[in-house]
Order: sequence, then C-alpha cells, then structure tokens
Amino acid sequence: KANDNLLDMRQASEYLNIKISTLYSLCFKGRVRVVKIGKLNRFRREDLDKFITNNLKEAIDERDISFG
Repeated sequence: KANDNLLDMRQASEYLNIKISTLYSLCFKGRVRVVKIGKLNRFRREDLDKFITNNLKEAIDERDISFG
C-alpha cells in the first residue's frame, strides 16, 4: 500500500526526535515538505532524511577558535 510509506505527525516528530509543535512550525515555515491529504499532513521518510541532511552542521573544534 502506498500510504504505508507515509508518516503522520506523531511518527514524523518521533523520527526527527522533536516535539509535534516544532514539526508544525517547521511545516508552516516551509522547512519540511508535507504531503497534504485533505486536511491531513503526511510525510515521506525520504523528505525527512533530506531535511536532516540539509540541517547538518559541522562541529566546531575548540582548537580552531582564537580568543583575542
């Protein structure tokens, strides 16, 4: 079934390890792609993975920071 690949808000927020309210905010801002089915928001796992990849930040090595 095609819908087996779609996650609901709870599943997507658990997948991203964030609060549902944070996911709503990200959707409203257009930062996370949403599949709209009527009034329902659904998420493709590959879109969530892309969101994660797009928001990766390199760790800053303290030795590279100069104070002065």
